[in-house]
Amino acid sequence: MEDICKRKGTVLIIRLPAELDHPVSEQIRLESDEIMEEHNILQIDFDFRKTTFMDSSGIGLIMGRFRRIAPIGGKVRIIHAGERMQKILAMSGVTRVIEVEPERGWV
Repeated sequence: MEDICKRKGTVLIIRLPAELDHPVSEQIRLESDEIMEEHNILQIDFDFRKTTFMDSSGIGLIMGRFRRIAPIGGKVRIIHAGERMQKILAMSGVTRVIEVEPERGWV
């Protein structure tokens, strides 16, 4: 997978692909876990700019990172989420515990 996880200081940016299904979610989980173990990550930003499809494993990936970082005072954000992804995130309950920044037309 091409540079999906990038670290900038204590922030881990996860640039999600167009389709976020079980195999992709598992690979991202493994890569992000490794980065979180090696570095003092205090914030995770999930970038949904390219994402048009996400199944329940994507929700599990997001909530798993949230459960892992919340106890140390960290936070998770969802950025560049299009209308469709915002609806999926709201229906799944993710938006009750994680900040969602809507997609911006110029980005």
